[in-house]
Formats: sequence, structure tokens, C-alpha cells
Amino acid sequence: MEEILGKKGLLAEGLDSYEYRPQQVEMAEAVARALKEGGSLIVEAGPGTGKTFAYLVPAIYSGQRVVVSTGTKNLQEQIFFKDIPLLREMLPVKFTVAYMKGRENYLCKRRFQIFGQQPLFRVLEEASLFEEVSAWASQTQTGDRSELGGIPDDFSTWAEICCSRDHCLGTECPEYKRCFLTRMRQVAAEAKVIVVNHHLFFADLAVRDAGGEVIPRYKRVVFDEAHQLEEVITTYFGLSVSNYRFEELAHDVSRELLKGKRPRLDLQAAVDDLRGKAADLFTHFQGEERYRLRELDPLVFSLLADIKRCLSAVRGVLTKQPASEEIAALICRSQELGGDLEFVLSQGDSHYVYWCETRGRGTFLRASPIDVWPELSAKLYPRLEGMICTSATLSTQGGFDYFRKRLGLGEADELILPTPFDMQNQVVVYLPPGLPEPNAPAFPKAAAKEIESILRITEGRAFVLFTSHKNMREVYGMLKGKLPYTILIQGEGPKHLLLEDFKEDVSSVLFATGSFWEGVDVPGEALSCVIIDKLPFDPPTEPVTQARIERIAAEGGNPFYQYQVPAAIIALKQGLGRLIRSTEDRGVLAILDSRILTKEYGKLFLQSLPPAPVVQKREEIKRVFE
Repeated sequence: MEEILGKKGLLAEGLDSYEYRPQQVEMAEAVARALKEGGSLIVEAGPGTGKTFAYLVPAIYSGQRVVVSTGTKNLQEQIFFKDIPLLREMLPVKFTVAYMKGRENYLCKRRFQIFGQQPLFRVLEEASLFEEVSAWASQTQTGDRSELGGIPDDFSTWAEICCSRDHCLGTECPEYKRCFLTRMRQVAAEAKVIVVNHHLFFADLAVRDAGGEVIPRYKRVVFDEAHQLEEVITTYFGLSVSNYRFEELAHDVSRELLKGKRPRLDLQAAVDDLRGKAADLFTHFQGEERYRLRELDPLVFSLLADIKRCLSAVRGVLTKQPASEEIAALICRSQELGGDLEFVLSQGDSHYVYWCETRGRGTFLRASPIDVWPELSAKLYPRLEGMICTSATLSTQGGFDYFRKRLGLGEADELILPTPFDMQNQVVVYLPPGLPEPNAPAFPKAAAKEIESILRITEGRAFVLFTSHKNMREVYGMLKGKLPYTILIQGEGPKHLLLEDFKEDVSSVLFATGSFWEGVDVPGEALSCVIIDKLPFDPPTEPVTQARIERIAAEGGNPFYQYQVPAAIIALKQGLGRLIRSTEDRGVLAILDSRILTKEYGKLFLQSLPPAPVVQKREEIKRVFE
């Protein structure tokens, strides 16, 4: 690795901008050993380490197939479209790389043809956009939706024409050989390095035993942004039943019905009955945004029985139709939907937490695994010979105990690499004294006053990150119009456009919540300050968090120190990670939560932050910019 990444290595000789980092070489050597000899490796690589090259170079030289899985599509795209071409140009070895996304990102040729014959738009305004989609569909080589730059993210018609799992006919599809998914898999089957994201990786793992694999067989994997793994795994090894799933099934059955020369009135009646009973059921669960499902009303089980009867009636009529792959797929979907609904409502497996979420028009009944390590131990670890987990934020209190426990990792080599940035001179951590505790009624007003004072010193150029939308909107309302800087707020436009506006207007300020805490890269002076309103604890009333707290307590542990504090420390470190992205960056991290000074556990947060000066006088913020 020294010959490639070292002071006089290939990259140093070929790139004028290359910076030698001993931490990068150390990480690359550890990754190379893990890929060659097997076993697990956990690496925390501080910002500026250059961790992508530190695992890509060993993966390329390993001679084995290596899957690289990222937490965000942004990093996945950076690796494939920026890092890989650079390495291909610089390294003296030939290597093959494939880029894979989830199936919903790709156009389905068969569904597109069917929709084009009788287009029905849920949003009338989308009809005018469909011409652009049609022109693209006639010439695209990949079918990847990301090529459609002019189509908004919420283009609902895409759900009618993408490669949905529920609608896929597999090898029986007349378009199978020309299918974009088929082509993607063929390219991946020949590749030594396969770049995916966590969502695809675990969606694939969840269906692999049932023969639905997308990613070619692998024995070595690198998880970057590994701090996101537990959340993603919880999603893909859980179940979710929504009113949308019932609406889509009824819609697709009705569409199939219209294909016949004579409408089947019995099938239409069964579909209408299913729609009505499902609507009755989901109306029963409307109310709070998120809550645990406890003891359910007997009416729920009566409606469950009615819905199972309706689904059975739909299947009974479908089986009388002329046999086709479309009919078989609908029958299978109706069986799966009934089974999933019964599993969630019966709440019979103690390894899951059962809960409800309402979002817009959608009501989702969910079953989520309380612990993900049993699934990993059964379905992933036995398949692997080498696994690397890396991130800039995996450790708490100088170790990986929390990360190991949550993922069920036994023996694993460990490596903590400090950032090569000069945190003593590039960063100041500001902890204002005397603020009310975050849950006090006086906190928003006091926080707004403190934020205003900080921003006048930093001349804007800040992210103000909140743990709740309520506080964000309240403080924004107090400061809007009081500062001589543009104030942007999450929700007033798409995320990527807000970031573009923030970067272009150097003095601007962005108010945001969770989705901006990580995966956002703003190097340079446009982001010179990150203000965090409170320590980012997950709400203890959030259903999955609550169930995990109860499980740890029942096992005799201390959920606050074993689970809640470590999770919040990692989230806080992610917030800080937005601030310093290069050796030229300077910045202030301000934490407005007084508990970091007054509570015993506050010391744990401070111990886990990089070694930067901690100040309590506002005037001392200025020194980092001098």
C-alpha cells in the first residue's frame, strides 16, 4: 500500500494535488490484511483520512470480488463517477467495477409500454412531463432515473413504470433479455468491485434465501458510513403494511380486469369490497404520527378477518382467469399482503416491536426487529470471509463497544485513526453558559437570542441544526428578518436546491433537522459554523427506541448509558463532521444544550469530540478566524 498511497507512491507521483496521509496508508494496510486473511475489521477514520482510497485500492488489488456498500447515494456516486475513474487512470492494473442501485431506480420496459397504452395520471400536471420521460426512455442505455434531471423527485407516475418487485415477472417477462435490471446484473456478474448502497444491500439480503438475489454472490464486503447500518437493517428485516399497498393491489387487479373482452363483475365486486374494508381498517389507526400498537380493539380483528376473506375472494376469481405471469404475480402479492397484515396485527413474535406511523395520506402498520444482530448472525455473517466496517463516527468513549453490541460483532480487529486536520487551530467548540435546559419553555427564546449573537460574529455562514421541527420553526420565526443574512429553512425547497443556494450565498444560514446532520459536504468558508440546539438523543417515546430501551432494561442493563448516550454521541459527531472538510477550513461548533456542562453524562460527549479548544465566552469564537 505504501507503493501506491505513500509519500513517493504512484498517486503522489501522478497527482499534483495528492496529499500524503500516514493514517490512510495504515488503514489501507489493515483493510488489505482483512480482505486477504479474512475476519472482521472496524475502522474509525477521522475526516480527511481519505478512507475511500484506503479501502478501494486494497479491494482492487485483492483479486477477489468485493462489495462496497455506502450509506448514501451521494457517496456511492462519488466512488463510481469520481474515485474509480481516477484510480483506473493512475493504477497499472486493469479492474472491472459495477454500479448497482435498488430496482425502483430503473425503468421497466414492460410496465412503460403498458402505461403508455392507457396513461392514467394521479397528478394531472404530470401528463406534460411524460413527454420528456418518453423521449428519454427511447434512448437511455441504463434506464437509471437519475438521468432524468428535469423530473421532480415526487413524480408519482414513476411508481407506474419502474422495476417494482411486486410487478416483476422475472425470466418470464417478454422484455427480460433487454431489461435494464438484467443488464445491470450481467455487468455486476463480471465485476470484481461492486458499488452498492446499504438500502440495496440489505433489501437483497432480506430476499436472498427466497431466491430473489440481485447482487452477485460475494464473500467480502466493505461497509462505509457504517454508523447507519442498524437503522437500515431495521427497515429491511421488518414488515410494513400500508393503505398504499392495498390501493396499489386493487389498482393493478382492476387494470388486469380491463384487459378482458368482457368485464368480470364478480372480480370488480371483490376488489371494491377489499378497498372498502381496507379503508375501514386504516381509518381506525389514524391519529398520532407514531405510536406503539398495544392491545387492539376487537373491531380490528373483525376487519382483519373481512380483509382476508376479500383477498381470498380476489384470488378465487383470478385463478379462473386465463393463466399468465401477471395473474400469478397478483395472486402471490395478495397472499403476501394478507400474511404481512396478520403478522403485524397479531403481534405474536416478541423479537419485534409493533407500531403505527401516519405520514400525509399514508398509514403504515409496522413490525420492526428490536435487535438486528440475530438476523445478521443468521443471514450475513456465515456468508462472509472478510468484512470491513468504517466511518468517521463509530467509536464512543474511545472504543467500539456500542457498535459491536448493536451488530453482534464478536472478534474483530479495531483501528481508530485521528483526523489529520489540525483541530486545535481549525476548530473552536463553544458551550454558552446559563441557557435554560432544552425542554424548558424559555429555551426557544433564549436559543434564538444566542444564535443571533453567534451568527453576527461568524457573519452567517452557518448550519443551525435542530432535533425537532417544532423548535426549528419557532426559532426561525423569531430570527427571520432580524439578521442581515439570507436565512434558508428545510422544507421550503428540495434538499439539493437548498444546498446549492447555501453554497452560492456565502453569508447565508440554513435551518435544518436530521437529514442535514450527515452526508452533506460544504467545504470552504460558506460553512464556518455549526450550531446544534440540543444533544441529539432519540425521543424515548419513539416506538423502536422505546422497545430497545425496554429490552436492555429487562436484561439487567442500563439503557441510558449503554444505548441512548452512545447513539447520541455518534449523531453529535456527525454534526461536527459537516464543519471541517479540508485543511483550509476554519469553524465553530456551538452546542446550546446546557446539559453537556451540568450533567455527569455531558463529560462523555466532550470526551468523544475531537481535541479542539472548548470555550464559554462568546468573544473567543473570533480567534478561530484570525
